[in-house]
Amino acid sequence: MERKKMAAVLLAGGHGARMQSKIPKQFLLLAGHTVLWHALKALSESEIEEIVLVTPRGEAEALYRTYREEYGFCKLVAAVEGGTERCDSVFAGLTALRPRGTELVFIHDAARPFVSRELLTRMREAGERYGAAIPVLPVKDTIKLGNPEGFVADTPPRALLFAAQTPQVFFYAEICAAYEAYARARAAKDACARLATDDAQVMELFGSCPVKLVVGEEQNQKLTTPEDMARAELWIKSRETRH
Repeated sequence: MERKKMAAVLLAGGHGARMQSKIPKQFLLLAGHTVLWHALKALSESEIEEIVLVTPRGEAEALYRTYREEYGFCKLVAAVEGGTERCDSVFAGLTALRPRGTELVFIHDAARPFVSRELLTRMREAGERYGAAIPVLPVKDTIKLGNPEGFVADTPPRALLFAAQTPQVFFYAEICAAYEAYARARAAKDACARLATDDAQVMELFGSCPVKLVVGEEQNQKLTTPEDMARAELWIKSRETRH
């Protein structure tokens, strides 16, 4: 199979209220570098050829200059401002890739800075084969579905439940078409266009490719709270000790 041209949309436009910090979590320091720096490093050391960074409003030009020119991330080809919701930010990143001939796109959260090269390779292989793939971890706890009155409505079988991670990988044309259909449904206030929390959900509702589940990684957990940052610091130190 001929290798498809690969690019990534790296989402770094959120504010991370649960981090209890005035500084957005992607700009907090881990081992002397920002969380965003670690995420860019992970993607830059992979097979991915180009990266578009989605930033907070008003910061695209400055962050592009800092991370490409000062830090030398030469695969960073553009930075664009994000939107009000995550789905708006993803669409802005996808649109920025439109002139670049992208065939396979990775959509990744900067708040997951420790994605490994091995997982990125697995995601590339699954994306090329299936057209839509996401990394997941099996859910360890029993999950209860509640009703509006606050009582248990159902207990779904745990063997079929997974926690989704990023990067989520898609044929570029397919995910763009799905997002365009999703945008039209949102504009029409269609009931099926509820706010999507990840890209796979957009593909599930409006795309043509079934989404393949790929085994994710514990280290690829999202940094959301101060406790997550403390664990990340410990993980970096343990990795440095092993090497």
